[in-house]
Amino acid sequence: MANSQLTAATKKAFKHHFESMVPLLLSEWPQLTKENLAATEGDVDSTVVYISDETDRTKTLVRRQINELATLVEVDAPAPGKVAANGASSASLEPAGPLGIDKSSIDNLLDDLESRTENLIQELKAEMLPELEKRARGNLGQSLLIALGIGFVLGLILRGKRG
Repeated sequence: MANSQLTAATKKAFKHHFESMVPLLLSEWPQLTKENLAATEGDVDSTVVYISDETDRTKTLVRRQINELATLVEVDAPAPGKVAANGASSASLEPAGPLGIDKSSIDNLLDDLESRTENLIQELKAEMLPELEKRARGNLGQSLLIALGIGFVLGLILRGKRG
């Protein structure tokens, strides 16, 4: 969806890294002007609207390209003495990566999905496969007739198209 809401952390991260992204945005879309990009003041939505209007591309495509460009921006480590205006350290305000993507959580999610998939495959092999083998062996004649019937029908269909 083009109008999907971005998280507050993503918007803050984009605003924080906006100055370092401007040269990348200008190199990606040369028809943009630095002044108009600066006028967006690092707001993700305003930047996406501006770029999509200038380039005649969809907002969704522009968001994807901006996310790709954000991965190219090196995240500077916060200085140890830096403190935010509200007294919190700036490290707590910064997301884990560009635009708030935490790669370790994605890796953990993928590992979890892989282990669940492996468990499902093992259950399938342990429970369903023996039962299916019994049915196929018990009804060997029926299985052979079904296979021959399918082969015969496919042969007729394919032969009819060739000749």
